Amino acid sequence: MRLLLAVLLSLLSLAGALAEEIKGDWKFPSDIAVDGEKLFVVDGLNDRIAVYDLYGEHIGDIKVKAPFGIYAEKGLLYVTSQKGKLYVMDEYGNVEKELELEGRPIDVVRFGDKLFVTNGETNTIDVYSLDGELLERIGGKGSAPGQFVGVFLADRSKDLLFVVDSINARIQEFNFNGKLIDSFGNFGVEEGKLFRPKGVAYCNGVVVVSDCITGVVQTFNLHGGFLDVVAEDLYYPTALACSGDELFVLEPLKGKVSIFRIQGVR
Repeated sequence: MRLLLAVLLSLLSLAGALAEEIKGDWKFPSDIAVDGEKLFVVDGLNDRIAVYDLYGEHIGDIKVKAPFGIYAEKGLLYVTSQKGKLYVMDEYGNVEKELELEGRPIDVVRFGDKLFVTNGETNTIDVYSLDGELLERIGGKGSAPGQFVGVFLADRSKDLLFVVDSINARIQEFNFNGKLIDSFGNFGVEEGKLFRPKGVAYCNGVVVVSDCITGVVQTFNLHGGFLDVVAEDLYYPTALACSGDELFVLEPLKGKVSIFRIQGVR
């Protein structure tokens, strides 16, 4: 009887658990986002955003021409396209706005009434109004504070914008007004250091960073103090996304998103 009860409890636990990994027939996907109970995978070479539930079931696809970056919030998707566009759409793909962007847009984050877009052509963060007016351009190519070499993915907390500065091996932090607040990253391959950061996510009070060359995902406090290694021996990890205590890590060369539990700061 006790054995039967243990088996039933185990089955119930498994039924309510998220998948440990989600796989798809993607061609080098570039970004991911989680909103509500859905995972969105940007599959640009297939001109789509693949949509999954958090148990790994493929729900459907949203057709977008050459998408690259994605930000999801409150049922809305903000998607950059390599065709110089930014689409604002609902979770089913119904387009509400189509904005023209300058340069080579990579990622986007909405911060209040502004859209912060990383621009790979100019190595800047381009700040747009919600109607697509270019308000400001932050940064430029270089290694000085606030500059970038290989600007890439971004994420935000309530008060800060976190931007990957890949070749400079650091994460830079800005406020809503575009002012540089802080940056962190010591170059190297040892624990707590960054070699080629690619993804960043703010999860439960900590900053999570993936490194595509060393294959590790690490957590840091808001001042860059090293906290922990979440995952290691991954194969070219890039984009990150969070949902509660769950961290989603994209491994584009393996065609999968791995899921890890992360301990944050409440």
